[in-house]
Amino acid sequence: MKVGIMLNRSKGLKTSAIETVITHIERQGSSVEILDLNNPLPELDVVLSFGGDGTVLGTARYVGEIPIFGINTGHLGFLTGMEYNLPKVIEALSLILNSQFTIDKRKRLEARVYRHKRNVAQCTALNDIVVKGAIAKLVRLRTHIGGDYVGNFPADGIIISTATGSTGYSISAGGAIIPPDLGINVITPICSHLLNVRSMIACDNKEIKIVVESYHKELLLSADGQVDIELETDDCIVINKASTMTNLIRLNNETFYQLLSRKMKWDKDKKERSDLT
Repeated sequence: MKVGIMLNRSKGLKTSAIETVITHIERQGSSVEILDLNNPLPELDVVLSFGGDGTVLGTARYVGEIPIFGINTGHLGFLTGMEYNLPKVIEALSLILNSQFTIDKRKRLEARVYRHKRNVAQCTALNDIVVKGAIAKLVRLRTHIGGDYVGNFPADGIIISTATGSTGYSISAGGAIIPPDLGINVITPICSHLLNVRSMIACDNKEIKIVVESYHKELLLSADGQVDIELETDDCIVINKASTMTNLIRLNNETFYQLLSRKMKWDKDKKERSDLT
């Protein structure tokens, strides 16, 4: 098996720990390569992502549909497969190298920017596409879902989130939490100036179109907070389900709601009650 390793070196992971991981992989008869986003993607079977959710998002953009196993050395780690603990990482690697894992397929978004009816930019995202100004000024965004006009929202911006990304930026802006196995996108205006504007959901087979009506300056389209595209007045952003998916490696049977409760620490009361019995 050919294994790639993506490292977020800002998370303080010790070099000796990575050397231990590499040694274990090679002793199992597999090859390993440290990845660099600036270099061409080598031929790989699986990728290990050491970092947080941001590292997984960047890895997914780089490796395409190659299966990714996220090892959380960051904070929340919704997309990762386990928390970092070196002995447990070694155990997990033994399972992965023997193909004892399942694949959790996650849908992506594709955004195309049209200027004067010409496609000038495009990108994909696993979590979300965000249209927002660099400064806190209202923008007007004419929004269509599935060909139907929905509204012209004066807001700081708008978030178009996948079900996977519903626990990211979208939730902090008042968006709903959606299980990732549902084919649903979440459309959430950011700090709308209209009190009756709320987050909406739409089937992911519905095209979402956003037209920039007006803005002050430095309006950006951001994909997963990692790729930025400058926008202009009258630009049209067309968002659809991408043709490719992100494949996440899973080693346990934890359900989405169990994961949600644990990561959000909603299960704290349950633990406290169990301590009393």
